[in-house]
Amino acid sequence: MPIYEYICPSCNGQFQKLVRGFSDPPGLACPRCGNTEVRRAISRFATLKSEDDRIESLADPSNFMGLDESDPRSIARWAKRLGKELGEDAGEDWDEMVDQMLEEELSGKKEGEESESSSAKPDDLGWA
Repeated sequence: MPIYEYICPSCNGQFQKLVRGFSDPPGLACPRCGNTEVRRAISRFATLKSEDDRIESLADPSNFMGLDESDPRSIARWAKRLGKELGEDAGEDWDEMVDQMLEEELSGKKEGEESESSSAKPDDLGWA
């Protein structure tokens, strides 16, 4: 028994319905407004990929379309797509880490770094 998603053109409501068979059940109506002229929507679905397929898809040049190397937001969007493709291998906090790096890049400060006016004196590491 499939679960179908429906859209109501009257109120733009979306809802799901467990259906026996493949045809819409009689008396199907939008639970929000009661409109009976609802239409079936195309649902998202997931496919399982082997590790080789995932690696191959990461090398696809289309993954880099629209990537602007000089725009931190563009890099962050790409990194989040990469994290979704990597799945568990990226770790649970991947998106948080990307957001933190973006925030640091946009603010011009690094993690743990204070603003220039509040820091007493810079660490001298002997590199300059």
